[in-house]
Amino acid sequence: MRIQVRAIVTLVILAALLPAPLRAAGANEDLGPGLYAEMTTSRGTMVFRLDYDRTPLTVTNFAGLAEGTLPNSHREPGEPYFDGMEFYREAPKYAVFAGDPEGSGSGGPGYTLPREGGALISAGASGVLVMDGFVTESSGSRFFITQMGDAFLDTKYTAFGRIVQGENVLKKIRKGDVIESVVIRRVGSEARRLAFDENRLAELTAAARQAEIQSLQVADEALAEAVLALGADRRKTPTGIYYAVTGEGEGATPRSGDRVSLHYTGFLLDGSVFDSSRPRGVTFDFTLGVDGVIPGWIEMIMTMKKGEARQVVIPPSLAYGSQGYGPIEPNSWLVFEMELVDITGGS
Repeated sequence: MRIQVRAIVTLVILAALLPAPLRAAGANEDLGPGLYAEMTTSRGTMVFRLDYDRTPLTVTNFAGLAEGTLPNSHREPGEPYFDGMEFYREAPKYAVFAGDPEGSGSGGPGYTLPREGGALISAGASGVLVMDGFVTESSGSRFFITQMGDAFLDTKYTAFGRIVQGENVLKKIRKGDVIESVVIRRVGSEARRLAFDENRLAELTAAARQAEIQSLQVADEALAEAVLALGADRRKTPTGIYYAVTGEGEGATPRSGDRVSLHYTGFLLDGSVFDSSRPRGVTFDFTLGVDGVIPGWIEMIMTMKKGEARQVVIPPSLAYGSQGYGPIEPNSWLVFEMELVDITGGS
């Protein structure tokens, strides 16, 4: 009998030392090994299982912001990013949107990320955690939760988690409700080894950018060559423009209504020049927001300083689109050398 009692006491002590499975607030079931986001809101608590295996970049970014381990333009180091934010938008019975520090639907942490493919989770179900974004980029922090499934969303966004507790809370979420906290729960040895810091995010981002180039090489070798020609310091805007700064400028950037003077040379992807201001010896002058130029030019110029030069690769949607123009065939990517020579006040 004494042996049995000792065995039972030993088992109780061992059980106390072992890591307990995550139990969500008010939940009746324990959750198994994995990575979870426990989101406490003014309506109650929801728990999402995060798909680190298939979407490691998106999950690392989300978890790092939640834990305050990633630098960003909104919070000080160590401060949880999402705590105190509101659900800034709702599409009734379809989805609720959060993660925007400005509450406008256009804010973020000061950076974007490559849109990550390969997710096994589908937005075709309700209760799916999806990273919001742009044409080919994820927003950086804005996300939404589906209240009604729509598999079409999988073609535009990255699903990276699914609800496992709190479905009744999700149904109640409305615009203006508050995220009180997002706590990342690691259950099991594999999850406890995961790091969500700046180095890990940079590593995963670089790998995603490389995969993006490899996809371009398969789809359009000439386009891939044009992007690679921008060099290792190339950047990409949320709208899909690739560019590299080839000459630094100084001072302020132009605003809508300003008169700007530009030198440019435009190339097709085969390297042929279709237009240039250089041989004419005069700049191309126009008023931002008044005179008609392609959207890609406006986006670039409004982020350039006087004297700055860039090499730019612009997608068709921000150039001449499906219509084309003169020697520019429909749906053409264009390459430009651009130099912002001068900025003057509005005319």
